[in-house]
Amino acid sequence: MIRGLYAAAGGMLTIQEQTATTSNNLANVDTVGFKADLLRFVSAPAIHTWRLDDPTFTNKAGEPRPEYIGLTNVGTWDTEIWRDFEQGQLVYTGQALDAAIVGPGFFRVVDAAGTEYYTRDGQFRHTADGYLTDNAGRRIQGQGGDIFLGDAVDVTINRSGEVATEDGIVGVIDLAYFTDPQQQLEKHGYNAWTADAAPDGVGDSEIKGGFIERSNVDAIRCITELIVQLRHYQAAEKAIITEDATLNIAANQIGKMPT
Repeated sequence: MIRGLYAAAGGMLTIQEQTATTSNNLANVDTVGFKADLLRFVSAPAIHTWRLDDPTFTNKAGEPRPEYIGLTNVGTWDTEIWRDFEQGQLVYTGQALDAAIVGPGFFRVVDAAGTEYYTRDGQFRHTADGYLTDNAGRRIQGQGGDIFLGDAVDVTINRSGEVATEDGIVGVIDLAYFTDPQQQLEKHGYNAWTADAAPDGVGDSEIKGGFIERSNVDAIRCITELIVQLRHYQAAEKAIITEDATLNIAANQIGKMPT
């Protein structure tokens, strides 16, 4: 009976993790360039169990020895978060500083401390001090470093990543590529990624000015998954209630001494 409690409790913990991940995806359905998270599950390893301190079973010296009961499985557990790097839908905005990547690349951005991050969020800004930045104020990196717009009024971004003003081309957006982004990139926050090492891949991506890349989260699928997860959680909860009632009967009714 205790095995059922472990299995149900393990299932509830797994569903909690799954619900948190799905809820975070749904909350970012309108976050530009956001990539959905997926939990990967495996069966939890079986546990050998023994009945301890049972005087019915003794060794040759007459000492109590544990009776082997068998294997107990406590359900499943999550092993890792899998990132979905599928391309999101492109949406035309007409904004001169918006840009979307068609392909596997990432925009390179650097914060005030000089730390480099990677993002698919192409909603760029023209700061008061004249630089091209992302929404978090990190400077977009061109092939020669920061892209400086100065006091430009007319800014365009073409498919080659060239950033031009009324004075001509002021920089070329430099994209980063990774041979295995699943293993090399880690979500940092503020819609950006970090990497332990410099980009090591090559790719053929196109930049579309005036577009943004929507999140690749499927809102309908997330809502459906949340409903299913709620039903699974309720089923595990009922299993625990049933096991508890059974244990109560075993402890307080079966074998009760007559008065």
